[in-house]
Amino acid sequence: MHASTTLFASFATAALFTLADAHGAVSQIQVAGQTFNSPLINAGGDTGPFYVPSDNSPITDLTSANMFCGSVGNKATSTPSIDLSKGNTISFYWNSGYTAGTDWPHNTGPMFLYMAKCDGDCSSMTASNTNFIKIEQQGIVNGVWAQAAVKSGQPATFTIPSDLASGQYLIRHEIINLASTDENFPACSQFDITGGSNDYSSAQTAKFPGAYSASDAGLTVAGSAIYSIKADADYTFPGPNPVESSDGASSGSSSSSSNSSSSSSSSFSSAGSSPSSVLLVSATIPSASASATSTSSLSSESVTTTAPAQSGSPSSSSSSLGSGTTGDAGADSCAAAWTACNAAYMSASSSASSTGSASSYTCQTDYVNCVAQSMSGASAATGTAVGSGSAAASASTDEVVATPSVSARSSFAKHLRRHHAGLSRIEFH
Repeated sequence: MHASTTLFASFATAALFTLADAHGAVSQIQVAGQTFNSPLINAGGDTGPFYVPSDNSPITDLTSANMFCGSVGNKATSTPSIDLSKGNTISFYWNSGYTAGTDWPHNTGPMFLYMAKCDGDCSSMTASNTNFIKIEQQGIVNGVWAQAAVKSGQPATFTIPSDLASGQYLIRHEIINLASTDENFPACSQFDITGGSNDYSSAQTAKFPGAYSASDAGLTVAGSAIYSIKADADYTFPGPNPVESSDGASSGSSSSSSNSSSSSSSSFSSAGSSPSSVLLVSATIPSASASATSTSSLSSESVTTTAPAQSGSPSSSSSSLGSGTTGDAGADSCAAAWTACNAAYMSASSSASSTGSASSYTCQTDYVNCVAQSMSGASAATGTAVGSGSAAASASTDEVVATPSVSARSSFAKHLRRHHAGLSRIEFH
């Protein structure tokens, strides 16, 4: 059986375990010394300040009404009061939306914080009458997307200007996953803020839908091209520019509407070093040795399966990308390894269900990495060796260090389309 056929068959079964964990939703907000926990999707009951989505799927149609606050299933039932004098950072934790203790699965793309002052009660806010200002945007810090920290269980943390005019606000936090296609995850909440008197009336505003276009450079880069971006200077953020905060610094790098280059704020506390909060998933698929080992990380155990080897290249360590069989043959070998990974995951998930421990599904990310890695070999020795102690080794597992040639990118795109076609047919992606 051809690898692609086997691949689709394995997805049909693996989806039973992974559908609920495919994407995610905001699970908790910490702000001004208070913590607010969101109910799970479809749980019902008191939602507090959260606009709880009806599912955890991304918004891929930029003209959809769901770009406003996501696919809202239940609106907020209260508007808690927060005092910015007690702390003006706001942190968003993400999980699958369906299961507590799970993590956000993506790590490639920007994150945003938008806010709009409500005209009285925030429940009356709609896409047509709401003008958001962009408070902050986060991209790449020391070669790593800030989003990678969220995948490792850390929050997306932003700074609200301490002098922001008091009043009720609709807060729109958004993560965009650009690992393969443009996937938007907007999440709304509402709070009654005690702050200052600055309404930032001169700031650029945005409506959703409407603020983004499918032709925006920061969105069309989704897919193989995103892995060549290593700094904010190489990336064009979609949407308006962030406000110039009176706290003393710009709230992020410039967007497509400006050529300025202010530095990006981020949730990472340390500057000048690779963020320690970013975890590198243990996965090697496949190496150029006699056999390839794929490891799916689980919360309580590690499952290892053997996948077909890539032939025709010298052996190399797992910390070197861009080696191994290139082109379609290499990608098919990746597909075989993916099949083995799914089988191992299903077996581990079955065992984990009896103990109540949650498992982490990494096969999709590993497949994307593997295909991009094999295709990069088509370039004339453009692969970059990554030492285990380097900053790049701490980078996201969606990230590919090598920059493939045009022909390699074309072949990579072909296999990625095949991968997503299989996902779509079973409504997994």
